[in-house]
Amino acid sequence: MDQNILPNPTSIVLNPAQTKNGPDFNYYEEYIFDKPYIRGLFIFLYTVVFCLCFFGNLLVILAVTLSRRLRRTTTNFFLANLAVADISVAVFCVYQNFFIYIIESWMLGEFLCKMYIFIQSLSNSASIVILVVISSERYFAIMYPMRCKQILTTIRLRIIIATVWIGCVFYSAPKFYFSNTVTVNTGDTNETVCVLNREKFDSKLFDMIHFVLLYLIPLAVISILYTKIAIRLWKSSNQLQHDLDASCNHTLSYDNSFRIENTKNHRHLIPNTQNGKLENLLVRSPTQASISHNMLKARKGVIKMLIIVVCAFALFNLPYHARKMWQYWSPNYKGHTNFSALFTPLTFLSAYFNSGINPLLYALLSKNFRGGMRELLFWCTKPRYNHR
Repeated sequence: MDQNILPNPTSIVLNPAQTKNGPDFNYYEEYIFDKPYIRGLFIFLYTVVFCLCFFGNLLVILAVTLSRRLRRTTTNFFLANLAVADISVAVFCVYQNFFIYIIESWMLGEFLCKMYIFIQSLSNSASIVILVVISSERYFAIMYPMRCKQILTTIRLRIIIATVWIGCVFYSAPKFYFSNTVTVNTGDTNETVCVLNREKFDSKLFDMIHFVLLYLIPLAVISILYTKIAIRLWKSSNQLQHDLDASCNHTLSYDNSFRIENTKNHRHLIPNTQNGKLENLLVRSPTQASISHNMLKARKGVIKMLIIVVCAFALFNLPYHARKMWQYWSPNYKGHTNFSALFTPLTFLSAYFNSGINPLLYALLSKNFRGGMRELLFWCTKPRYNHR
């Protein structure tokens, strides 16, 4: 539902469920949410989305916090913060949005009305900014690995994520201020609605800025960064495969002037002569090439997972933005029809589902996340020993 008040405070744009008892009762007599099977379907959908958002992201937060294999990486630190943004959607947005379409009057009070609209904006903005930060961190870690380790210290990472949250709070704060509950006389009864007051801001301009600033531009930046990362990894893969093949198949012949000394991962050709004019030759061993190959494979896996997470964000948030653009720019948009009554909550469900699907993507695409979640879920069944 679009929580909007027209410039005249007495003229309220309500969802059909909130006007069926009023003067337009005959028009909304067959309001779609009055049908039991529609109500049952949406109860099921909202419940599934809530469980995914809450329990899935709670599992991610606990796994990253408690699992040694997960908490030591920078990417997982950012993903845990993304999970915090997503779990707040479950707590403050999912069922609150559902009540708007099922219950004729807002019953949760003005504070939860403000929190519902505020958290919805905060979670969306924080999610996309964190995804941009993750893509930037991955870009510098792969393109400039040595410099990245020196720059991205633990303290600086915490400063970055704190800046992200503070910035998103300030960005979303106007929504908290502009939202409120309003009691409307619909003819037979007084009904309370949770809305945004258009007298205080230009909602069309705000939504257009949000669409460009926190959807189009971030996705463009992320696409460019991951494209460059993919090109670098592809080139590195070819080079490593060449080195691995060479180290496994190439044979060297040595004369009496050299002797071979083995170390853990290298073979050194040491001249027997004492003239000191010949420099040591270093040849990559099969062991080292194999280790490098495994590291590259792991990096590819992480990048693949992150790209899918970004694509999911773009795909599942697109219906909401598309509906907004349709509402503002198309003369054919009719917000009072049963089609709009179904389409509007489905666009919100799609955005909420994005908050719930991320833990599933981590579990499906990351071996480390699967291991960390498994450790957390079954930690109580592991045998414990007392070491004396």
